[in-house]
Amino acid sequence: MSYPYITFQKSAQKDLETLHSFIKDTKYDNGRNLEWAVFKKYPSLKAQFGDNFKIKNEEELRAFINEVYNDKDKEMDKALRQYEKNWKKVELNYFLLVEEIFERRKWPKGKYIAFGTIWGMYPRFLEDKTSQIPFWHNDLNYIPVVISHELLHFMFYDYFYERYPQYDQPEKNFFVWHISEIFNTLIQNSPTWLDCFKIKSLGYPEHEKIVENIGKKLYTQDKINIDLLTDEIIKEVFEEKLV
Repeated sequence: MSYPYITFQKSAQKDLETLHSFIKDTKYDNGRNLEWAVFKKYPSLKAQFGDNFKIKNEEELRAFINEVYNDKDKEMDKALRQYEKNWKKVELNYFLLVEEIFERRKWPKGKYIAFGTIWGMYPRFLEDKTSQIPFWHNDLNYIPVVISHELLHFMFYDYFYERYPQYDQPEKNFFVWHISEIFNTLIQNSPTWLDCFKIKSLGYPEHEKIVENIGKKLYTQDKINIDLLTDEIIKEVFEEKLV
């Protein structure tokens, strides 16, 4: 099997695009991601938004991001070099774990860039297989968990839309997001994965009940059957009326 080669980069433009992604999310989450990712870290930026999270001045936001990048340039480079070293220590074990679950499925084509971010959440971009990781985190050992989480999304979405093409439409995006996040939490917090990464992946509060219910059965099995697991997650999401 060939595995993706992850490169680590910084880009103020990428963080501006990510900010706009959080703003787009407000129509689904009423601003939760924007609050967690942006306002919690930089409360002063709230003044840059009006009603319905509309940006008052795009250039001022761009200038704010550029200023952070200019001030922290060397620190950012140092952090990314360290994260790359840490990732190299676990990447082979990670890819073997993914290979086992997805039965040697080929990785989808993409850029596979891990961009540092100044924001407090770390999204992934399915269209080009790029993602973000924090420039600064209290626990450096958590960074490989973030990287593995976003990579797992790329593989899962590729698998999911092939097996369930009926959900590959814009109005189903939020539904599939629930499925993918629950899947990742269950997989990453399984005993086998914790043997490798030592730290649990943080899930979303609205998924806790489903993760607990499925996890009780899943973690007693010798081997994870991805088809059965995904079917069970879909069933639970419908029953919990998350969408």
